[in-house]
Parts: sequence; C-alpha cells; structure tokens
Amino acid sequence: MMMKTIKISVSTHNVLSELASKKDTFDDVINHLIDYYKEHEEFSDEEAEFYNKEIETFENGNLNNVSEITLDELDERITLLEQAIKHR
Repeated sequence: MMMKTIKISVSTHNVLSELASKKDTFDDVINHLIDYYKEHEEFSDEEAEFYNKEIETFENGNLNNVSEITLDELDERITLLEQAIKHR
C-alpha cells in the first residue's frame, strides 16, 4: 500500500493518540472517525438539497405545502424520527 505524509498540529496528534488503542495506527483511528462520521451524518447530500429547496420555497412565501400542527404533535413526530434514526 502506498503511503502519504500529512501535516497535523501537535494538539491534533495528541488527540489522535488518545483515541488510539495500543495496536491502532493513526490511519486506523482516522478511518474509524471517517466511518463514524458517515454513519452519523444527519443528511445525505440529496436530503440536504431537498430540505434547502423547501426552506427557500417557504422563505419566498410559498406556503402551499405548509400545515399547522400543535406542539404535542410536533413532539410526537420528533420522537418517531429519533426512533427511526436509532434503528438505521
């Protein structure tokens, strides 16, 4: 495998060292962090684009797809979404 050298600050080096077990390389730690980020990313690029377009539509005054809900209904929807995210 080809290797590349990267420059990191001493503080970043220290944090990576703290995250690594004795058998882990920095490459292992960085790959674990990348995997974690990908698994816990809130939105895919496509989802983010969709939501940004919806927000822009709303901000421009187009309220065709807007409905009113109570705070209790909102709490219930949030709970359901959180449960769905946990079971991904």
